Amino acid sequence: MSWTLLGAPLDSAGAGEGEERAPAALRAAGIAEAVGAGADLGDVTELLRPAERDPRTGVIAYAAVLDASVALRDAVARVLRGGERPLVLGGDCSLLPGALAGCRIAGLEPGLWMVDGHPDAMDGASSPTGEAADMDFAIVCGRGPTALVELAAPTPPPLLAPARAVVLGLRPRGMDPGNDDDLALMDETVWWRDAPSIAAAGPRAVGEEAARRLEAPPVHEDARADDGAVAAAWLHLDLDVLDAAVMPAVSYPQPQGLTWEQLEQLVTPLAASPALVGMSVSDLQADADPDGALARRTVELLGRVLAR
Repeated sequence: MSWTLLGAPLDSAGAGEGEERAPAALRAAGIAEAVGAGADLGDVTELLRPAERDPRTGVIAYAAVLDASVALRDAVARVLRGGERPLVLGGDCSLLPGALAGCRIAGLEPGLWMVDGHPDAMDGASSPTGEAADMDFAIVCGRGPTALVELAAPTPPPLLAPARAVVLGLRPRGMDPGNDDDLALMDETVWWRDAPSIAAAGPRAVGEEAARRLEAPPVHEDARADDGAVAAAWLHLDLDVLDAAVMPAVSYPQPQGLTWEQLEQLVTPLAASPALVGMSVSDLQADADPDGALARRTVELLGRVLAR
């Protein structure tokens, strides 16, 4: 299976920030050639406007977020049904519900490797910003606006069983009260490791353990041994998992993240897993990378791990 590129130029602040230009920046840096993409379907979502917080859901540009999620869902499903693997170029993490909904309507029940500096487990009430990128993980786990939670209807929610989620690279407790509040909202069945513990244990070893956790197919209480379920997993990479010293071109740069070398060691076993069905990359702040050096660094890393 080859990779098919899809652009999702989403900035859930609705303010036209640099994440909107990230898909173009990654294309200019040679992402198609680096990963050996068989096709590029272009940008499949519209921009998120207006920058107004919906009073009912608490989400900025909620109607546009929903429309973009539906468009991305349908595009991801088409690629998967065609026997290829989608590589979604964000934009910010608000792309995640659409990507996983696409898996579900294509007949898959994916697990999720979420490599991210933040849990994204808030909702419209607890998010201080109203950005859907504060809430994407909560939504896929079944907590958020009904139309987004039920994005894969008639398949029942949640889009992702929390026990099939692995979250890697969070900032440690005590570094930022906002992160701590966010982490407290994450479902207790999620298996997660923060960035310092990954560095201490060895990123490759943690990546191998994370891969094993999702390489077994989902098991249901009423499932038969021969029910035909297969392992499937989506890999989501938010570049703010990297330390601000080595990757300042993200929306919320913070210290105590991973180095580029640690990130590559961590995701290599995930990218090599036979369970991998698709991937998304988010949060390149293209305006903070005027010469494209960090876009090229990102593309080089993805090329090494995805083209193998």
